[in-house]
Amino acid sequence: MICACLSWLPTQAQNWRPFRPNGDVHAFHGASTDTVLTLRLDSAAVQGADSVYYFNRIMRRTGSFGWSKAVNNQFGQQLRYNVAQRTYSLLFEYSTNNFQLQQVIVLKPFVPVGTTWQSVDIDVIIPTTLLSRGTVQIDGVSDSVATFRVGNSQNIVLSKHYGLVSAPQNLRMRDPAAKILTLARRPDAAGRSYYNPLIILDLQPGDALGYRREAFSFTPFSCYTSFILRRVLNRQLTADSVIYTFQEQSRTAFSTAPGCPGGSPVVSPVSVVRVAAGRRTGQWQSQGAIPYAGIDLLAYEYRGGQLSSTAVLMGHPVIPAQAGTACSGPAKLRQQMLYRSNSAPGGYRPGIDALTWERRVADGVGSLGQSEFALAYVSRMLNGTVQACGSGTDFATLLPAKAASGVAFFQLYPNPATASATLQLPAPARAATTIRLLDNLGRTVRTQPLAAGQTTAILPLQDLIIGLYMVEVQAAGGAAQHLRLQHQ
Repeated sequence: MICACLSWLPTQAQNWRPFRPNGDVHAFHGASTDTVLTLRLDSAAVQGADSVYYFNRIMRRTGSFGWSKAVNNQFGQQLRYNVAQRTYSLLFEYSTNNFQLQQVIVLKPFVPVGTTWQSVDIDVIIPTTLLSRGTVQIDGVSDSVATFRVGNSQNIVLSKHYGLVSAPQNLRMRDPAAKILTLARRPDAAGRSYYNPLIILDLQPGDALGYRREAFSFTPFSCYTSFILRRVLNRQLTADSVIYTFQEQSRTAFSTAPGCPGGSPVVSPVSVVRVAAGRRTGQWQSQGAIPYAGIDLLAYEYRGGQLSSTAVLMGHPVIPAQAGTACSGPAKLRQQMLYRSNSAPGGYRPGIDALTWERRVADGVGSLGQSEFALAYVSRMLNGTVQACGSGTDFATLLPAKAASGVAFFQLYPNPATASATLQLPAPARAATTIRLLDNLGRTVRTQPLAAGQTTAILPLQDLIIGLYMVEVQAAGGAAQHLRLQHQ
């Protein structure tokens, strides 16, 4: 039986396992400049004496614009482990002229150095040898590695604790010119890798995001323009999730250009929407005009599309230095909608004109928009100061001023901090107000009560390890407020 998710598997030693079977993301660079390919094992089965683990499904290019669903990920379709023989095998499936062919690369990390055995590339036997064992630095941590020579020209390097370190893309073992993919960072859960929701969306109560929506048009004129403003009401952090509650309101202005109906501006009622993400899975659920579902898609991974039953949403490789907007940092993540092609059976193509759908994601502000939406305004509290980017004029009449003035602003400085940080409250503390300091796993590392009427608190940090923390302020009967603190 195949399980659709591997999170149920018990924690176990990962010694010499090429890929972790618990859903951790493995990341590799080398496919192209500044590009990181991400993948994972996401289902499992038992076949005879082998435990079989399948890589996540991806799309592959079939031309300049075409895509198709692929059988294989970057290192094949599946990973097999034979318990009795203590061997790992990477299987790459080929299908041509109605024949099913396989490439099987066998790895034996437990045999003596110098031992040789056989792998198979379709119909060619490839000698495989354990060349050496040694120690290297992997993402700043020392670990044992084993180096295998497969055939006459290519090596595979395997780490004892972190899995595959380097191998030819698509297991092209007989191609001297094959691109070599190399581990970009140690494997970890999606929510603690490039898809960390605490980093992707890092807002506090009172912060606001404004989006401009311009209708697609075949003419030089757009018949309407909308402005959508979101303001954070609350941010809740639990051990396994982060939950934002926003106010949202929009204003739509209609053009009187030729072919447009014109009309008076329309202002929507104020709505309350929630955006939440799993801290381990990195998966999002969202309400409102700006969707977040699918931000966690790995490189070329796909899921059923939101706009059409004949479409899929696909993730692109991580590009850490990819340009964002004037109001954001780099847009390292990107997702794109692909539609089933009528001209190529089984093929998919990006939409054109009104069906074009692409989303870019930057750390801190999250979605930079998609389709007709674009982030145009940001207002955030950073180091005790409200910092705005973009023009707020188009959003000035949105969301009630009373609600905006009622938002509690906390100041936390310096941030980053070394020895201590100061928390400034917006009003005197009520009785039974408590400050908790949470580590990056949501565990409480320090609790500090506040006296009634207190307006500042010193948070000592000297005995804490360097890293990211959350400061939680909880008053009796009130909603908890969270502020991010970087200890260095």
